[in-house]
Amino acid sequence: MKNILILSTIYPAPDLKYGTPVIQYFAKEWVKLGYKVKVVHHQVVYSTIFYLLAKLFRDKIASLTGAIVYTSKEKGDKTYIMDGVEVHRNPIFKRIPQGKFAKRIIRKQIEKIIKQNSDSVFVPDIIIGHFSNPQLEIVAALKSEYSARTCIVMHDNGDSIKRIYKNRYHELMSKIDIWGFRSLQVKMEFENNFGEQKQNFYCYSGIPENYIVKTNNRKFEGNLLKFLYIGLLIKRKNPTTLINAIHSVYGQKSFKISYIGRGAEALNIRDLTKSLKLEDRVILEGFIPRDQILKKIDESDCMILISKGEAFGLVYLESMARGCITIGSRNEGIDGIIKHGINGFLCEAGNEKELAQIIRQINQLTPDERKQISDNAIATAKGLTDYKVALKYINALDY
Repeated sequence: MKNILILSTIYPAPDLKYGTPVIQYFAKEWVKLGYKVKVVHHQVVYSTIFYLLAKLFRDKIASLTGAIVYTSKEKGDKTYIMDGVEVHRNPIFKRIPQGKFAKRIIRKQIEKIIKQNSDSVFVPDIIIGHFSNPQLEIVAALKSEYSARTCIVMHDNGDSIKRIYKNRYHELMSKIDIWGFRSLQVKMEFENNFGEQKQNFYCYSGIPENYIVKTNNRKFEGNLLKFLYIGLLIKRKNPTTLINAIHSVYGQKSFKISYIGRGAEALNIRDLTKSLKLEDRVILEGFIPRDQILKKIDESDCMILISKGEAFGLVYLESMARGCITIGSRNEGIDGIIKHGINGFLCEAGNEKELAQIIRQINQLTPDERKQISDNAIATAKGLTDYKVALKYINALDY
């Protein structure tokens, strides 16, 4: 079986409080399939002053932007095993956030990766980079070293490729054999920048198979009454929009909105709730572990997240897997998975008038029509389990 090398600037670890596990979900499934998988986590580090400021403003920065903000500098390389995946966490210095890495820094990282592979007698057949900076440059260099099949998975539209690599990006992109896109919208925007890539695929996230209900026992009589929001409480996710939209539909009639998540917008949610005298109907649940969120979804009629800049969003899939009526953002990461009126609904990000109209539209559907949408959502989720998306991903690369 072949060797897979993954490079990423974001990766989870037992000793890291922050870091999305999405790439790890793919890697551990590939190990189960028999591949040998090694990850190089390029843990970006900055000058000391950056961390002093981060300690003071971490919560505010994270709440406003959703970005991962570290408050201490990584001191040295670390290696650990997670779910059968060998992970090397290699600190990499950057002078300015969102900026370019120095040439000597990139050269040093490439030399380190080659040595680490040599020490463990690991020769990659497939090299994958998640997030283009600095992965595009490093993957292109490693292709020459190993003659491996190369892939870059895009989580954004690629504007940073032109900004970071300027006159070099054509040369670097020519070294990539296949491009992955985290969503339909990412692919469309990337192709507006660079044209259609000859070989490409969708790199969708998946959910555990046991998250999917075996039997849909939901009842769809009467109006939607129990609404749910899952995510960081930050401006681009438009959490207060739910209150205004739902209140405009129901007025002082009975309804409930539960917010799962933390962030700076919690204060605005409280203020708006108080001004509308809805304190008994809007609940801030705070942070809840992923495996405990399912119970909250099961207790809700409708999950709403109409955010801007959402690359994919596993909470949509998790809600659909439980048969919960799900409303996502049009022209964002979940568009293409959610099909309006078929297995869920799509609304312009932050548009409270359109959201109110969609809620009215759902309430006007018959119980059978809503049940069909719910069943279709479950069927969609069944095709997007961790195993199935990992299999589609590696089949696109390994042939």
